[in-house]
Amino acid sequence: MLSPSGWPEVPCARCGTRVAGLAWGARCPACEAERAGRASRLARRISLPATLLVALYVILRVPPLPLARVYGMIAVLVTFIVVRKVVRRVAMDMLPE
Repeated sequence: MLSPSGWPEVPCARCGTRVAGLAWGARCPACEAERAGRASRLARRISLPATLLVALYVILRVPPLPLARVYGMIAVLVTFIVVRKVVRRVAMDMLPE
């Protein structure tokens, strides 16, 4: 069956739903959103303990100077953001179908 643009509708690699404009072997937007949700949950579960470990390190090892504490808090926030983005990206590639 041809789509309105003239290109054939291609089935989703996961659920088999035919979607116009989809590349062969790709997932439909609904399957992609579900996969992104699973990856986001996994990223949250991994980034929170990593951030807590960095926060514990900052509390125990950083000297009690105000500027050092500010840099420590920035390090904690950056750790959360970077770990979450990296884990989400890796999970999107590595999660099983």
